[in-house]
Amino acid sequence: MSIIKRTLTLVLISFAMAASCCAMTRKKEGTAVSYKSVPMAEGLEIARANPDSVIVDVRREDEYSAGHIPGAVLLTMETISAESAAAVLPDKNQLILLYCRSGRRSKIAAKSLVDLGYTNVIEFGGILDYTGTLE
Repeated sequence: MSIIKRTLTLVLISFAMAASCCAMTRKKEGTAVSYKSVPMAEGLEIARANPDSVIVDVRREDEYSAGHIPGAVLLTMETISAESAAAVLPDKNQLILLYCRSGRRSKIAAKSLVDLGYTNVIEFGGILDYTGTLE
């Protein structure tokens, strides 16, 4: 019995060590890929307080043309790549605020931009929560 107990103990210790290594890797990956999410009103306040920031609408072109937040630029979520992002957002350290219709696509776009090396990304939901005038 003592050999079985020792073997079982070694297996459990090995499993615990492997699990802790995996958890550390996920944690490191989680901190490397991050963006901030705030409600629409807070995102608009952040934009007002930071005149060098850029507001990005990640909806489709037809949605953007139908009405968007004044001053927002278009970078559709479906077309985000290193090239398309660089054309619209050349400064990877600039404050970038993203929105879409409901908040789903802006979250995906925010992660995509962070994965491309953008460092100051805020996702602020959907235009459904916007109460101002449209451009």
